[in-house]
Amino acid sequence: MASLNLDPHVAKAVEWTVFLRSGEAGPAEWAAYADWRSNDPGHEAAAQKLTRALGPLEQLRSQGVPSAALQTATSRASRRSALRSMLTFGAVGTTAGFLGWHGAREYGLLADRSTGIAERKETSLPDGSTLLLDARTAVDLAFDQTQRTVTLRHGRVLVEALDQPDRPLMVRTPFGQVRANGAARFVAHADTQHAQIAVLGGNVTATCLSGDQAQVSEGSRVCLKANSSPIVESRHGNEALWTQGLVALDNEPLSVLVAALQTYRPGVLRIDPKAAQIRISGVFSLDDTDSTLRALAQTQPVHIVERTRYWVTISAA
Repeated sequence: MASLNLDPHVAKAVEWTVFLRSGEAGPAEWAAYADWRSNDPGHEAAAQKLTRALGPLEQLRSQGVPSAALQTATSRASRRSALRSMLTFGAVGTTAGFLGWHGAREYGLLADRSTGIAERKETSLPDGSTLLLDARTAVDLAFDQTQRTVTLRHGRVLVEALDQPDRPLMVRTPFGQVRANGAARFVAHADTQHAQIAVLGGNVTATCLSGDQAQVSEGSRVCLKANSSPIVESRHGNEALWTQGLVALDNEPLSVLVAALQTYRPGVLRIDPKAAQIRISGVFSLDDTDSTLRALAQTQPVHIVERTRYWVTISAA
């Protein structure tokens, strides 16, 4: 089945739906969701599209299934199995069902390993290698007698690969793949625009979708993009700071920091185009996003407005 690229509004609607059905949302969160829907016609259209995609669940609600039971069925612990059943039922012969299934897979609801907002998780791989997942990250695993493959759907991971010459560890991304050449330690990050791999130890081979390859050794990083050869450069040295709950910027756009904070903060964190271009430097906390936002308000020419904790807007002063 061909891949379907969901637009950003649908992606955000998926995130809202998962959060609101997690059992952690209260009146303020529902109000923030209502604000998000009313703020942009595209948001409202995406929300309605997702509601149609998740039709079976809404049908259960309308048929009198208690909300508490549905909440339990979609809690974090059981969300994967519940959504697999629901979306399989809804996917039979319907475009909406396919959207729900695809959205669930792409945004981590059915991934083999995944993390939520502000969550980092280390996991052992079947071969003894280790994987540390950053917040809002989803991966699938394929390990057998012939392969060791990690598919990074989105997010960021720190990989510590053991050496197995007959089965090199592979990390696949939407923009290409990386093969560990023996024992290696590297960070892989994939978003909607590109994938980046920073090598902390050992060396890897990066292959883009066109088949072009590049050898990347310790101290370097490579960028993989659509319709482009691998771009190798010296790594900045801060690519693994997120493992300590920090992000460092050196004269970079404020939008880079906001994107990093969004994975550690529930709800909507918006920035206007003018503020997004403000250049900033420093080390900022991911684990305490409130203090980071306060620091920005005190040191940068921006206004930060909180309708609720779940709806924050950053604009140029």
